[in-house]
Amino acid sequence: MPNDFERIKVFNRDEPDHEKELRVIVKANDRGTPSLEGTCAFVVNVLDVNDNAPMFDKSNYQETIPKDTEPEAVVLRISATDADSDNNGAIEYFINASRPSDASYFTIESRTGVISLARRLSQVGIDYEFHLRAVARDRGTPSRSAQAPVIVTVKDSDTRPPAFTVLPNQTYYLPENYRDTETVIARLRAVSSSPTSPNVYYDIVHGSQEQTNKFRTFVIDEDGSGGAIIKYGGSRQLDYEQIKEYNITVRAMTDQQTGTEVTFRIALEDKNDEVPIFYDTDRVTVTENSPPGTYVAVTTAIDRDGTPPNNQVSYSFAPDSEEFRMFSIEPGTGKITTRVTFDREDKLRPSPFYTIVVIAQDGAPSDIRKTTEPNQAKQRVTIEVGDENDNEPYFDTNGIYRATVDENADIGAKVIDVTAKDTDDDSRIKYQITAGNYGAVFDIDPDTGTVKVKNKLDYENGRQYSISVTASDGKFEATQTVDIEVRNVNDVAPVFDKADYQLQLREGYFSPEPIIKVTAIDPDPVGAVAIVYKLSGPGVYPNRPEDDVFSINDKGEVVVLKALDRDEGTGGREIWDLSVLAWDDGGNGLGSSVPFRLTLTDINDNAPYLIQSNLTRPVIMENKPFDGIVIPVEADDFDDHQRNGPPYTFQLDPQAPADLRNKFSVITIGQDNRAEIRPLVKFDREQQKLYEIPVIVSDNEAADPRAKTGTSRFTVIIGDENDNDMKSGSSTIQVFNFEGQPGLDVAREPVGDQWLTAEFVRRNAYNPRLTGKMPDTVVGRVYVEDPDDWDLPDKTFSWLSGQDYRHFQLHSGTGNITMRYGTPNGTYPLKFQVYDKKFQSTVTADVTVVVRLLPREAVTQSGSVRIKAVTAEQFVSPPDKNTPSMYQRMISELARLFSTAPENVDLFGVQNNGAGGVDVRYAAHGSPYYRKEKMDGVLGRNKKQLEEMFKIEIEQVGIDDCIFETTCRGSCHSHLQIQGNEVHRVQTNTSSIIAVRTEMQYTCGECEQKMPKEICLNDGRWDDTRSRCECLVGYPGPNCEGLTIHFEGTGYAWFPRLTACNASHLGFDVTTSADEGLLLYNGPLAEPTGGVQDYFAIDLLDGRLRVFLNYGSGTVVASPEAKINDGRVHHVDVTWDPQTVTVLVDSCVGVPSCQAAVAVAPGGARFLNVAAPLQLGGSAVPLDRVRALMAWEVVPGWGGFTGCLQNMTFLNRVFDLSHPSHGKDYSNYCSEIVKAKPVIETTPSFLIAFLCCLVCLLLLVLAVVVFRRRNVRTLYKEPTDEMRDTIINYDDEGGGEKDQTAYDLSVLQVANGPIKENGAVAGRAPRQPASVRDFIDDNRQKMDQDGHVWPPDDVRNYAYEGGGSSAGSLSSINSGTDDNDQSFDYLTDFGPRFRKLADMYGGGEDEDDERPPAARPSSIAGESWC
Repeated sequence: MPNDFERIKVFNRDEPDHEKELRVIVKANDRGTPSLEGTCAFVVNVLDVNDNAPMFDKSNYQETIPKDTEPEAVVLRISATDADSDNNGAIEYFINASRPSDASYFTIESRTGVISLARRLSQVGIDYEFHLRAVARDRGTPSRSAQAPVIVTVKDSDTRPPAFTVLPNQTYYLPENYRDTETVIARLRAVSSSPTSPNVYYDIVHGSQEQTNKFRTFVIDEDGSGGAIIKYGGSRQLDYEQIKEYNITVRAMTDQQTGTEVTFRIALEDKNDEVPIFYDTDRVTVTENSPPGTYVAVTTAIDRDGTPPNNQVSYSFAPDSEEFRMFSIEPGTGKITTRVTFDREDKLRPSPFYTIVVIAQDGAPSDIRKTTEPNQAKQRVTIEVGDENDNEPYFDTNGIYRATVDENADIGAKVIDVTAKDTDDDSRIKYQITAGNYGAVFDIDPDTGTVKVKNKLDYENGRQYSISVTASDGKFEATQTVDIEVRNVNDVAPVFDKADYQLQLREGYFSPEPIIKVTAIDPDPVGAVAIVYKLSGPGVYPNRPEDDVFSINDKGEVVVLKALDRDEGTGGREIWDLSVLAWDDGGNGLGSSVPFRLTLTDINDNAPYLIQSNLTRPVIMENKPFDGIVIPVEADDFDDHQRNGPPYTFQLDPQAPADLRNKFSVITIGQDNRAEIRPLVKFDREQQKLYEIPVIVSDNEAADPRAKTGTSRFTVIIGDENDNDMKSGSSTIQVFNFEGQPGLDVAREPVGDQWLTAEFVRRNAYNPRLTGKMPDTVVGRVYVEDPDDWDLPDKTFSWLSGQDYRHFQLHSGTGNITMRYGTPNGTYPLKFQVYDKKFQSTVTADVTVVVRLLPREAVTQSGSVRIKAVTAEQFVSPPDKNTPSMYQRMISELARLFSTAPENVDLFGVQNNGAGGVDVRYAAHGSPYYRKEKMDGVLGRNKKQLEEMFKIEIEQVGIDDCIFETTCRGSCHSHLQIQGNEVHRVQTNTSSIIAVRTEMQYTCGECEQKMPKEICLNDGRWDDTRSRCECLVGYPGPNCEGLTIHFEGTGYAWFPRLTACNASHLGFDVTTSADEGLLLYNGPLAEPTGGVQDYFAIDLLDGRLRVFLNYGSGTVVASPEAKINDGRVHHVDVTWDPQTVTVLVDSCVGVPSCQAAVAVAPGGARFLNVAAPLQLGGSAVPLDRVRALMAWEVVPGWGGFTGCLQNMTFLNRVFDLSHPSHGKDYSNYCSEIVKAKPVIETTPSFLIAFLCCLVCLLLLVLAVVVFRRRNVRTLYKEPTDEMRDTIINYDDEGGGEKDQTAYDLSVLQVANGPIKENGAVAGRAPRQPASVRDFIDDNRQKMDQDGHVWPPDDVRNYAYEGGGSSAGSLSSINSGTDDNDQSFDYLTDFGPRFRKLADMYGGGEDEDDERPPAARPSSIAGESWC
């Protein structure tokens, strides 16, 4: 097939490339197997094109001539060159004159460029300039040209140019590579024509091309006798291949600037200074078995010398070389042919490749090496012996040609690789199945020999195949038999004996006997032969098997577990569409299903009922005639109306009170399935507002099995008429003014977590966004005693004359009282008058509004209790005038339980819970607010007493529905959501409560929220540069938590509970020398909430840890064998999930003695659900007492723990062990040390040293005692967390009015130390006294007992807040007495230590004050100890 060649680059025949001739080698390959190739070489001559314009050797020409110059005299010579060749480089010269008159004075030789004078210059003046333009044009097509200006100046006849007396030869010859710079090449001499200017100067005119000495290749010098000599300058190397000759123009000049020129040539002689250069030759191929003389390749080299024989190249091999014996080469062309016949598979050679060396040499002795040998070059040529298909393919006799394939293998699945070999490298083997492939179930890849599944296999139809695989290289073939075994797999699901099952049963059926038996068989039994049956559909609950209505056994027998209900209204269904599933291989194989429809026939098991909703309750107006009033009543029945429903019969319940039977009648209306209720008397709403009429409804007498009769209560409302005059009334409204309202959208703030409660409030105590007040809010309505309650349109409300209530607004039509924004705390007695237009009467009404600031901390730390069967209105309303309400009694009881004053209890949340009960939320404080764990824990311990006292049933203490696993099917996290922009009201006639709305929210799938790293507890501060908390000494936790707590065996400490989580982890360090004790307990403290009996505990017994876990279905115990009571620090990890609890001591994975794991008790419960606080170090309630209320079989020991707990974490929570919510007899310093047996050698030197130390110690003790008696006051160092200011002129009530000199608070202070409680150390966190009353009493008693404190008998009575004071504690001054009753402006004079008190008490807020000033609280927590 002929091919055309295309040029892929532009060739340049001229300088600098000189691409005049190109050597081209063409290689051709066929497409056979193997592929063969051939090569040929040819020369491409690059023809010249006229792509270069002539170029003058000068940019301009200037010459002078005497005025008397004779015609035909040579004036000057111009010269130009052209890089093109032939006619494209042949140049003709022309001249043009700028002025037409000047053209006649000169002529030019077109071939040489010599300009001559054409006529005399008699008509032109001296210094006249002829402006000519020289033109050089080549003879190409189209021609190209160049121009240069020529200026000829006419001079005086006496000013003649010098004349050459010695002229150079026309041509000089130099060998290329000439380097002699001293030898004279040419001589010349000129003499001046002017006697006045005898000196002659010489210079070489440098043209614009290298041929005209552009680069100063040649230089000129004076010879000392008035002549000049030309030498080689040495700046450029003379190279014949680049420039063959130079045109040298020498100009002789005089002082009169007259000159003349002479031009000669220096021609270069070619030398053999170029080495042959090979063209690249690709790897070539010669086919094996080719006869001798077969063409192989052509190698080509060029020599860049300019003349032969320097550039004539010949080719050869080295004599006696391998290539010389096997190949031959033509000297003139470089054509290589074979001398022998080659065999690619020749086993004597490791490779089918030959590397030969071709020598190329030129035709003259080398001018480079200065020898008689020519220049030469070598090139390696790689020759491959091409493969020819001259061998048969074959299969390996040791190969494995057996395979096994599963019958359910996918189409295209690999079965086996069948591979043949061929010694011919280029052979391409193709595979095909030629026999044994019955049903075409297999296929083979023709290129790789991989046998694959082509069609679906079936063990039952074919178990063994012997196929023949043929390998062909296109010329020869080989065949191999392959055995393939089909393996049986479980690919057929069980088959039922019926396509579906149907059954009809009577409603209410319940029996242990099977109702139906289903049968399925396995057509291809593999593995276990048993078939497992399952049910799915309505009445089957995989996650709640205890609720299942149906079950099926291994025999396929379906059993009813619960009585079947047909009626949808009672949760049943008429048609139960179930699916029966059958699984082979013992339940681990394939499954199939069939529908099972169970239809229930109705029985009359439901009594009919009346249809009525709250929106359809009829109204009968009081005092109206009853004649003609008819109330229609309709009934319905959950049973089938066709058989067991209507007709219905109605009658008034004969057992109804006589009053009802005398006031109403019930009449059945024919077959309309309805009745009529008719009043028999007039009604008075003031006697009774509504009537619940018991109506007996019976269904069809022919119902199966018998008629049903039921009693429904039908509500009739008596409408009100204003028929009673009113009387004066009084009421009380409690308003809890939430501090986060409305300046902060607290609904977006998660507040249920420990880290966003007290610490958050402490850090933002004076943030203006957190101290906003309640907006204008309707807080209640004016109440007067009036039996009528629908007569509001007849009433008009107004302020009592002379009253000024700037903080409240009254609506005259409704009586609604609106409290304005910014109303200060206090008690506001409001007085109103009410006018009734019907009776033309006016009475007064008193409304007492008590406004108390509700701090955010009070809400976030609030406890809660859920009371059953009590509404919010019943809770806040007093039963009569002489009996306090449950709300008031609860406040008093909470104050008693928490050992605080009633005014320190904020019972702010009373909300109906939608289940017929009420949720009560409360807060209490000594100083500061108590933690919710403490309050709920104390309330939980006294739950039984509260129920007996209030005659109520308490459902939950610490409301948290996460304790019920139905709330979430997995992990459950609860938090209190504060609806900061929403007010909640509980309003009755005489008592109302207005507060912020709260709501418990639950997040499923979440366990613990990690505390943000920017929250720094315990007065720590966030460092932005280091991106971490900077903590005080003793609080090393990541958020400045205290990480250590110590117990002495008599105490305990309460912390937030452990949350319900899918996978829980508790870690801590423990140090103890005790043999037994309760380390941790989280479970009920009294009778459990909702029957939830879960608990988690860790104790010590005989020095071994025991971990107790109860999910409500039984207790399991995990106890590693390793003992930890060696006084050393041991790390404990406890993990639990719905299946297992694991204990690991000291992270010793894989060591049986220090780890234990046990499966949780079987049952439906899967999570740890507790509502009580987590207790460390012991239990506040003996666990044997708790066990008596539970169904526990095993309980931990509840004796106190002696030792130290550190670094306790639960999931993402790091416990702040320095601040328990509640506790006693604990400290935050570990005293445990490792006890080691001392080894002391009692040498004489040791005894002397010991006695000396003992004497020094006794002297030191004596000095301390003497110093203490003399300087007793200096021992009472002031704690950093108490006030040190001296208060001058303290004239408050009870403050020691007669003491006007000065009073030093240090007389009430003692050195820091644990507070004694019943002779034992009370467990309180640093800077957290229990109450002001205890603080003062304890310190006063210690001062009285210390005889060294002056004055010992001085009794001073100070009215500290708390302990019954009307002011309450300083931390809760928001709930103190009315700000209008006292003035505290003097607090501003007490200095910066009292700034907080001055801001909170001093100068009440004005109506126009929108927010208190932003003042940052002191970082010294102790400044609020009182």
